[in-house]
This record gives sequence, structure tokens and C-alpha cells, in this order.
Amino acid sequence: MKTEKIDKKKLIESSIKIEECKGSQILILKSQYNNLLTTSICNGALNELIVLGINQGMIRVKTIPGGAFELPLATKRFITQIKPEIVIVIGCIIKGETKHYEFLASTVMNALRNISFETDTPIINGVLTTETIEQAVARAGKELNKGKDFARTTNDLRDYYLEV
Repeated sequence: MKTEKIDKKKLIESSIKIEECKGSQILILKSQYNNLLTTSICNGALNELIVLGINQGMIRVKTIPGGAFELPLATKRFITQIKPEIVIVIGCIIKGETKHYEFLASTVMNALRNISFETDTPIINGVLTTETIEQAVARAGKELNKGKDFARTTNDLRDYYLEV
């Protein structure tokens, strides 16, 4: 199943309008690749951040060209430039017919972890890794709404680091 054939009713919409990345306390970086899915994850996160009482002015979203592989470099550059309190990184890697999926997922996860340590910035790993497009839709969409989980983790970590 190609992403163009995804039932958009299963995905999450957001009526919240967030300015592009100018400076923020919470930065959401999402990849352009698998855009229907990454946008749905992002919308789930945005909706939940607002429910949790986060002021819209504290949140910035940036869509980067490319896919999951491009996320670590963009993450490091944006952390260096705008110094957010916390970053949610959103992507979606769906297994294909080769081992590319495994190498890509491992590389991206390790790179994000290293950037978090190097910059002393909490990074929420919102890169979905799924075996099928159906699993991706379930996790990115209304059924499992992983974006909501990423937002809750973000809020919990912000509270934790404010106490330290």
C-alpha cells in the first residue's frame, strides 16, 4: 500500500496554527518523507501539548526535507541555533524488501541519542519504525496516536528538568 492510498480519516488533524521555527521552548522537527504520517503524528503531539496547558507560543514546528536519515543533522543544527528546552523528532521508517530499514533505524536512533548527550538537550524519539504501512497508520493515526504519547513524555520531562 502506498501512502497516497492511506485513508485520511484515520489520521489526526489539528486546528492549531503554529509559527515556523523562530525560537521556542519546545521544537518539533518532522521529516517530509511519509508526510501524511509524520503530519498526523505531529498533529497528535500538538493537540496534546495544548490539552496539557502548553502555550502555543512556546511551540515551534519545522518540516525538514528528506526522511529519517536527515533528522539527526537537522536536530543538531536547530538545537545549536535556537536552543530549545526539548525537541520532539518525528519520522516514519516502514520496512521494505531489503535490510535498509534495519540499518537506517539503528543509525538514526543512535545519532539522536548521541546528539542529546552532546547538547544536553532532551530529545523525544518520535521516529516510528514499523513492519507495514498498516502498522504505521495505526501508530500515526487515531487508533494508537503515538504523537499524543510523545507530547506527554515531553511535558513530563519538562516538569522533571524544571525540578532539577
